[in-house]
Order: sequence, then C-alpha cells, then structure tokens
Amino acid sequence: MRLWTMVSRNLRVRRMRTALTLLGIAVGMMAIVTLMGLARGFESNWDQTLNARGTDVVVNRISTGSPIPAPFSEKVAREISALPGIEDSGGVLGILMPVESLPMILVTSWEWESYIWNHLEIVEGRMQKDGHEKAVLLGKSASQILQKQVGDSLQLLGSEFSVCGIYESTSMIESGAIVIPLGVMQSHSDNAGKINFVNLRFSPGVDKTRGREICDQIEQLHSGLSASLASEAAQRSSTAQGVKGMTLAVTLLSMVVGLASVMNTMLMSVFERTVEIGVLRAIGWKAARIRRMILLEATLLGISGGVLGVLFGFLVRQLLYLFPAISGTIRVEIGLEAIVFTLLFSTVVGALSGLYPAIRASRMKPTVAFRHQ
Repeated sequence: MRLWTMVSRNLRVRRMRTALTLLGIAVGMMAIVTLMGLARGFESNWDQTLNARGTDVVVNRISTGSPIPAPFSEKVAREISALPGIEDSGGVLGILMPVESLPMILVTSWEWESYIWNHLEIVEGRMQKDGHEKAVLLGKSASQILQKQVGDSLQLLGSEFSVCGIYESTSMIESGAIVIPLGVMQSHSDNAGKINFVNLRFSPGVDKTRGREICDQIEQLHSGLSASLASEAAQRSSTAQGVKGMTLAVTLLSMVVGLASVMNTMLMSVFERTVEIGVLRAIGWKAARIRRMILLEATLLGISGGVLGVLFGFLVRQLLYLFPAISGTIRVEIGLEAIVFTLLFSTVVGALSGLYPAIRASRMKPTVAFRHQ
C-alpha cells in the first residue's frame, strides 16, 4: 500500500477531527498574515503621506507606545529649522479623537503657510482664509464617512466648526483626516504652543548621508526627540512597532496552540490506529516508514491550515473594507513575504507537532498492538 494513499485515507476517515484541527491552525495563521499586512499597509500609507508632502525628515518624541507621540514645545521646531541644510519646516499637531458619530478619526493641524499645505488638491469649496479661521478641511474619505459637505457644521474640540472645503490626497491617512490650522488646534485644546511632529525639507544638494548627519545632530541637540529620514520614519513609528510586537506575540501563541492541536490530533490518531499500525509492522513496514506516515499527516495538516489561514486573511481584509470608517483610513497589504512566512511557519509547526506521535508509533511492537485489540 502506498504511503500517500494511507496518509490521505487516514485524514479523510476522521473528518471532524481533521476539520477542527485545520480550523484551529487556520485562525492562528489568519491572525499572523493579517497583522503583517496591517503593519505593511501602515508603513506604505505613512510613506505615501510624507512623499505627498515632500517631507525629508520627521522629528517627534521618542516612542512611548502611543500611536500619536507626546507633544513638545514648538520653539524646538524653530531651533531645528535654523540648522544648516534645512530649507523649510512645518509643525504638526495631530490627535486621534471621537468626532460626532465616529468613535475615532485623525484630526491634524499644520503650521500655517508652511510647505505642508501645498500638496492638497481642493476638489470642493476652498482652503481656510488664514491661520485663525474656525473652519475645517475634510479629506474625501472623511467627508464620506462623516457625511459632511461644504457649508455643513461639524462638532469638533468642544466647539462648532464650518466645513470650508474638501480635498484629495494621494495619502490614505490624509484622505481620511480632518485638517485645521495649527493655531486653531492649539487654542481649542490643551496643547497651546505645542506640536508633536516637525516635518523638514532639505536644502537642494543634501544627500542621504548628509541627511543622516542632520538627523543625528537634531537628536544630539534635543534629547528625547527622534529624527528619522522619511524613508525610515514609518518603520520607526510607534504604531508600526506596536503592530509588529502584536504579530510576534500572536506568532508565538499560534505556535503553542498549533503544536498542541496537531499533536493531540496525531496522538489520538495513533492510539485509535494501534491495531492498524501493528498490522503494517507485521506485513513488513519498517519503523522509519511508520514515522514518515505520521510526520506526513502532521505536516499536511500544517500546510493545509496555513493555506486556509492565508485565504481567511484575504477574506477578513475584504470584510474590513466593507466598513467605511476602516476602508477609508486603513490598508491591509498582504504581500508575498507574509504569505511565504505564514506557509513556512505552519509547515514547521505541523512537522514539529508530529515528531513525538511519529516516534511513539514507530516503536510500537506488533504483538503489543494485537493485544490492544
């Protein structure tokens, strides 16, 4: 009897147990691939945001675990903008907060007349007249989520603001945000004279090497601040680090659950097939072949669970996109590396979990197996 025939038959015979084991593995793998896609999507969105603005360096407080860094004095921004090699700068104050019916949305404010405003494309209405006008710009996605048009009022920061315009941005983060001048944000919150980001643009001729030197100089002059090139800012952000930390935790948990689940399934299978294994030994199957059969079954469970988990990951992504509040602000990019890692991980988990049951089955004596009957 062929080995693969035995393996496929054994998995088909115990369909319910096989299905439950596959489901357990698949859920863990789904979580891994989805979180990896979320981290990659955030980094991609953040890169898009900085590229759209034409920003070369981002300065903020060293991460303390919060998605939005803690604020600091805007005087620091003026000192940084005076450094050699800096052509332009813009202070940014962003807050994640509930607005009307939405539980959470990004409200961001930019230093008036800074270069950051230049990349916005107004599709309806107009920009604020000056840095003190009590009016907001809505990203196209934000206007759809909030169901607001030009001329409508918006309850924000404990006050009523008018919607003066709607803009488009190549950045998904900005498209789902509310934008107001920095001075207005500071005067209507507890952050007077404070910002939590500084966006910098280099002078012409400043290369990457010189750019890193400027970042190091900023960090030396202002302890507690982190200065990152735009190409590296997303990877160093607290949000990306937090998602990667969760991915690692879920990966370890999935390994434990997967090992226990598949090992339990294979041990029960070996116990129920004691007589069958004894017959196979009696007709000439060597111990090594018995081990290969059990390992193949366990490995096949791992691979199948991984494939199912990746498919679940794509399904969960599409389900998330059905919610406007999510589809307009979050992107889950499931790349090839996430798929390959998940499949390799599930394969290894399946193989490792089959080791002990395989060894136990291969050491079974035919006489003992027959007495078991």
